[in-house]
Amino acid sequence: MRRPFSNLQRWPLVVPRVPAPASRWGRATGFVLGLLFLGLALATPGVASGPVRALVAAVALLPLGFAVRPTRKAHRPSGTQVEANATGLVRVSPDDATPLLEWDRPFGVTLLASFGRPVALLAFTSRTQTRYVPVRIDDRTEQDDELFAKIAVLADLDLVDGVAHDAALTSASGAAIVRHVASRDEAALARAFLSDGRMKPIALDRATLSVGAKTFDLTSPLEWRSLMFHESAGQGAALYQATRITQGPNEVVLVAPMPASIVPREGNAARDASGRLGRALTRHLKLLQAPAETPPLRDLRVAIDRPFMLAVRRILDEAPLAIRVVPGPTPPRPRTERRGSLA
Repeated sequence: MRRPFSNLQRWPLVVPRVPAPASRWGRATGFVLGLLFLGLALATPGVASGPVRALVAAVALLPLGFAVRPTRKAHRPSGTQVEANATGLVRVSPDDATPLLEWDRPFGVTLLASFGRPVALLAFTSRTQTRYVPVRIDDRTEQDDELFAKIAVLADLDLVDGVAHDAALTSASGAAIVRHVASRDEAALARAFLSDGRMKPIALDRATLSVGAKTFDLTSPLEWRSLMFHESAGQGAALYQATRITQGPNEVVLVAPMPASIVPREGNAARDASGRLGRALTRHLKLLQAPAETPPLRDLRVAIDRPFMLAVRRILDEAPLAIRVVPGPTPPRPRTERRGSLA
């Protein structure tokens, strides 16, 4: 039986704040005044001694420091916060309150992150909804880094770049929320609730994958493989990613649009894949590898949200008795020994 939480906790969402830099005129004035004061002071008789000269130099450096001081980033509260109360998590803003999850109903939490991006998304899923809250991950501690790595899934850049300038939780606040959620239900850190295009439920945890009426036991032998395929859509063709799962008589093909870009083009992507979170995202790259095949039968297809395709593959890859089927290279066609008569 879950014990009720009577204490109220809040974590603010913040936005970057860059102090307005001094004007060019102010910087130039400070620089000139600093040099002028230093020159006049040193040229005045009686300041040749070492201590006095050092004091004069320190005073003169004040306007010089004003002229060359760097602007530093800071954060300010956005007016929105995540609140944990006796019933669940709520995102509270000056205009409204949006429930994220309820303690007495099954829920899951996933971190959608990408290489070299300072902001990720905490996805709170339940049987009725999916809610996203941005969280900064560029100032995470070692403890927070380890926690985020446990729930992270590599996400496409369009998703995380779309919230780069939005109000977000700090790393410390995001980790505190995840720990608070885990204190209510630790299994939620490896759980996700989705739905297909017809709103049929999909539930995933470390032991079971349920897709509509089909249930796959992840603690028993099963086979899965990733693939991609093209399909005509009007005047063009759309590219899809898919995961085929087979266990006994049950078979399903999870399908989602292929992300436009999932690995940054910047050359420092490998450098930014640091810490346990970065290493976890790097391991997820292999889950993207998929051969091109003919489109699967429509009766087997189940559409899912694109950000969660790798979440499904991550759980399948970690299932102890699941076997990932990797198709081998296509064998070469036999060469025709005789193409025609030479007579």
